[in-house]
Amino acid sequence: MFRLVALDMDGTLLNTRDGLSEANARAVRRVRDRGVVVVLCTSRWFSLAVGTAQELGLRAPLICHNGALVRALDADSDLLHLRMDPQAAREVAAFMDLRSETSLVTVDGVSYLRSTQKVDRSQLPADVHPVSRLSDMLAAPPTAFLLFGKEAVDALEAAFAERYRGVLNVARGYSAAYPHYANVVDAGADKGSALRLVCDHLGLDVRQALAVGDAGPDVSMFRVAGYSVAMANAPPEVQAEAHTVAPSNDEDGVAWALERFVLGEDGTR
Repeated sequence: MFRLVALDMDGTLLNTRDGLSEANARAVRRVRDRGVVVVLCTSRWFSLAVGTAQELGLRAPLICHNGALVRALDADSDLLHLRMDPQAAREVAAFMDLRSETSLVTVDGVSYLRSTQKVDRSQLPADVHPVSRLSDMLAAPPTAFLLFGKEAVDALEAAFAERYRGVLNVARGYSAAYPHYANVVDAGADKGSALRLVCDHLGLDVRQALAVGDAGPDVSMFRVAGYSVAMANAPPEVQAEAHTVAPSNDEDGVAWALERFVLGEDGTR
């Protein structure tokens, strides 16, 4: 029996309208009520993830920034917070400041958004601030950068992936439900390592975990969990890394996976 479920958010738990369907929410709550731990594992920053966790009544630590930050909801300190090398961060910021695509950096829990498009400040979360240059926001080593757009991500990988191997983790993601993006974090950060940490913290064997995701950064947790489920909207290379494939995020694939492998409502358990 699985004792923990690790759920990616964008393209997995959430639909393409960035919403949480009633079927997925109901299945997560039923799993929670059975005493199974549900952990959100996301590229999002903490304040974005915590709202969904609270809506679902979850209490487990949150894995944010693709594993660079692991924070318990009821603790005064982080279980893990990997900050980036300052010199590498300055170079990444300078690179993004020259691009036209939308980018963000998170420093000490505050996210700064750079966009060449007009931004309606009232539509942004309270802890997201529009800025003209990310480079000006690096008073402390950042937790993560986020960059959108295939061409921009290609250029980012070419500029930094090999040069800063062992220093940075340039984690690319995309799926049929979500456009190309890249998270840049410390080289030691990934969802699989963070999932191991959470399991150790809770006294669980990571082989008792079920992992569900849709993009490249989710593969690291597929490889450590006892069983893995890719969404139908995941790229073929991500589906190939999973034990099975669920319906898409717009077809309540998370509910399907939880009902089949945790709640046992198809006769398999």
